[in-house]
Amino acid sequence: MTPKILVIEDLEHINKLICSYLQNEGYEVYSAANGKEGLKLFNKHTHDLVITDVVMPEANGYEVCRQ
Repeated sequence: MTPKILVIEDLEHINKLICSYLQNEGYEVYSAANGKEGLKLFNKHTHDLVITDVVMPEANGYEVCRQ
């Protein structure tokens, strides 16, 4: 079973860079552009790891971790 990783990062170029690297390493990657979107994906799918930025619109990384 392929590990699933959720990447939550509001800066598009960084988000794409992280996701591209992880996909090339063989992970199944889900991507969100802000905390609110990330929480929706988190609740919709099961993930093995969440990588989140701290400073983001909608919900910051600390709020994402609390929820």
